[in-house]
Amino acid sequence: MITVTIHHDENRHVSAFEFSGHAEYDESGKDLVCAGASTIAIGTVNAIYALLNLEPKIEQAAEGGGYLRVDLPTDLDEAVDSKLQFAVQVMTAQVYSMVQNYGQYIQINYNQVGGATE
Repeated sequence: MITVTIHHDENRHVSAFEFSGHAEYDESGKDLVCAGASTIAIGTVNAIYALLNLEPKIEQAAEGGGYLRVDLPTDLDEAVDSKLQFAVQVMTAQVYSMVQNYGQYIQINYNQVGGATE
């Protein structure tokens, strides 16, 4: 199963997101859930780079895939931070669409930084 974790503060301000695991919906190369989740994750990172000119900290699995963590930049001016948060909201909405159709293969969790998991 793919697990998407959104890390946020008490005000729902997102500081990081992670995609981990494998959907196992189909064999490698034919797994639509994996392809969809990968497209959402990489598309969001590319949008952050290309549209906002920001460089998030990225950690990913070296072999076999299945893991991506993106720590978002901090200390941004309010306008840029608002656009960054919007990009993450779009990503989250896309993941929710996948969860509605393929919930047995992908899930989304929220982790309040410094608090309990919801």
